[in-house]
Amino acid sequence: MSPDAPVSLVLPCGAIGLVGGWLTADVLEMDDLVPRFLLAGVTPIVAALLGHYLTPRIGGVWGDGSMAFGAGDAPADGLPWVDAPGRWTRRGPFVAGVLALWAIVVAGVVNGMTIGLVAGPAGMIIGAAFGAVFALPFVPALAVVLIAANRVGRARPGSIVALSDRRAVWAATAAVIAVALQLGSGLAGAAAPDLERLVAVMGFAVVAGLCALDALDMARVLKLPRERSGAGDEVAERIAAEIEAGATGVMAAGDEGGASGAAWAGGKGTGERIDLGLGDEVQVEVVRPTHAYRGAQQIARVVRGNRERAVAALRAGLMRGAGALAIGAALWGEVWK
Repeated sequence: MSPDAPVSLVLPCGAIGLVGGWLTADVLEMDDLVPRFLLAGVTPIVAALLGHYLTPRIGGVWGDGSMAFGAGDAPADGLPWVDAPGRWTRRGPFVAGVLALWAIVVAGVVNGMTIGLVAGPAGMIIGAAFGAVFALPFVPALAVVLIAANRVGRARPGSIVALSDRRAVWAATAAVIAVALQLGSGLAGAAAPDLERLVAVMGFAVVAGLCALDALDMARVLKLPRERSGAGDEVAERIAAEIEAGATGVMAAGDEGGASGAAWAGGKGTGERIDLGLGDEVQVEVVRPTHAYRGAQQIARVVRGNRERAVAALRAGLMRGAGALAIGAALWGEVWK
């Protein structure tokens, strides 16, 4: 999948639909396997279709640069969502939230009518009412995932923050499923409480693993210098100015034009390229030749983006993951009481 494509919400919504359908059967204390598996079979399909519908409509809020607004540009009216890639996101958070709520309720009605179809027209009418009611518990669960998906697109594709934002959608999905199953395992009508607890543990393990990746990325960013490396070095300053002006493609892998432009500026090679994703600042680190004869200085590292903003974005992601794990730890003891 292209790094600038939105994260597909088909699988996240489908997975939440599967868990939601199963837990709905637990709430209704369905002992008969036929309606239970009908509910757990139809709901994820409808939820996956909902995810497909929502995918191009959500994303890019708080974007600052090349994807949401065009490189280096700010939104004309100062609102950070007006040029976001998500069609609903462009209308603002309130309108996007109302439209998402409407879509979830409609999906619940369709789900209820589909299940009620087995009982004929009367079953469809009753199913529509039940579907609208039982869609409400899906609202906060899907809202967590949609809020995470809404951040995808704020950073340059393929950058450290962009990859973290994409992982956050799956972390949110795993956290929602884990918390729901953890609570559902304590219901009186739970059909398989031990299995639900096992899947909850796996969900929290996924959250912990994705948080660990964010922690490693943040540690990597924190090792970067706060100020432009080689500040005052004529070669480093000239190369950085070229990159910021867009005269070279040093940040693009395999860009011969970028390499030649850097060599023209007095450096040689492209070195390590790191894109933080937020901000257009460029830091260039050059290494002076150590041999006795003068030669072109080597470009050791090129960093594009604002270090503080990237750290703040990664730290926020870590805090959200830690919050999910804390909720899981707090609920775990209650389930076993």
